[in-house]
Amino acid sequence: MSISLMAHAAERERENLRCPNSPKKFAHIKKRAESNDAEAQTILASCYDLGRNVAPNRQENVRRLTLAANQGYAPAESQLGHIYLYGSGIPSDYQQALLWEKKAAQQGEAEAQRDLAFMYEQGFGVKADPREAMLWNRKAAEQGERIAQMQLAKALETENRGEAIKWYREAGRQELPDAQLRLAEMLFEKPNRNCKEAVTWYERASGNGVAQAMYELAGIYQSGECGGRNSEKAYIWFQTGARYGSQEARAEAEKLGTTLTDAQKKAIALKIDKWASKHTGADKSEDKEEKEEKEER
Repeated sequence: MSISLMAHAAERERENLRCPNSPKKFAHIKKRAESNDAEAQTILASCYDLGRNVAPNRQENVRRLTLAANQGYAPAESQLGHIYLYGSGIPSDYQQALLWEKKAAQQGEAEAQRDLAFMYEQGFGVKADPREAMLWNRKAAEQGERIAQMQLAKALETENRGEAIKWYREAGRQELPDAQLRLAEMLFEKPNRNCKEAVTWYERASGNGVAQAMYELAGIYQSGECGGRNSEKAYIWFQTGARYGSQEARAEAEKLGTTLTDAQKKAIALKIDKWASKHTGADKSEDKEEKEEKEER
């Protein structure tokens, strides 16, 4: 199975462990949980986390996860470790986090592997160990966990540039903006510059609202380093970057704007408005859960 397919499979598995909207389905899950079914306990825990079909209750959420985790159920171990790691509604407890994250990670839970790598990166509950962090990031990255892919790429930049680019590309394909930006920057570096692909990734990062990508893309068109200068495109990207908060882009747009007529600037502003309306980062499709809820009514 490809890495991207593994990521989609993991997402489907997470969806299957979310509390259902339907009261009928909830009642069925609750009945299974009463017989100490580990999967049902994990789903019921999410109901208490979300406040769906029950009042939100972090203590009950943790209790249900613990019942499932004590049966060796890896998704529950991973979720429980995550709660203790980040102190989600309870005080952080790095020793409990380490216990449960390690159990889940050893069973192949990608999110637990990434959390465990993070603990080794930061020295939370363990001595900081970059090599151990890389090991667990690699395991998670190979299962399609995009943050792990980016962190692995960062760690590999100085020792294996080609592999670093590979993992940035994998994370970028999953629309991780920081990975897209760094990939574009690396592809634009000399001596092995790849202008076409660099521009593509700069555009994708820009589409995810990364102002720095807009600024650097504008610089490419302004300098002409990738096939001739294009002042209009440079101005468009500087102005777009300014809209997304880049002060550097704003300063360059103001300078370049002095060479354009008011009519040209007005036409460019309309182009930017049109582009922005298609790249807001918002999900325009109706939420899946809302659709399911309507169907069940």
